[in-house]
Amino acid sequence: MHGSPEAYVRRTLYTQNVSWWRRRKLKETSLGAYDVAAPTSSPDLRLTLEDALARLTAKQRTVLVLRYFEDLTEVQAAAALGISAGTVKSMTRQALARLRVLAPELSELIGATP
Repeated sequence: MHGSPEAYVRRTLYTQNVSWWRRRKLKETSLGAYDVAAPTSSPDLRLTLEDALARLTAKQRTVLVLRYFEDLTEVQAAAALGISAGTVKSMTRQALARLRVLAPELSELIGATP
């Protein structure tokens, strides 16, 4: 086998997720694969964040997961999703703004200003 199996699996997951929200047949899934808050944070904070993320659109959630949980740059996330870096940047901004509205108690975690 050539290359890294982890890279293959990541690319496969990204491609499937992009195809999933492009088809517009959105089925909400659990964020259980991701630890949505730092291990030292309170369970209440984790549940609040998970609930707020679940209320975002699939596109917004995907961009935030790639940018902040997978720690990809805008360019890397854009390449993984097959969209421009500018689109990633604007979708990230919109998703964070929506999180601030959905869960103002998370302002310390996501930043107080847009």
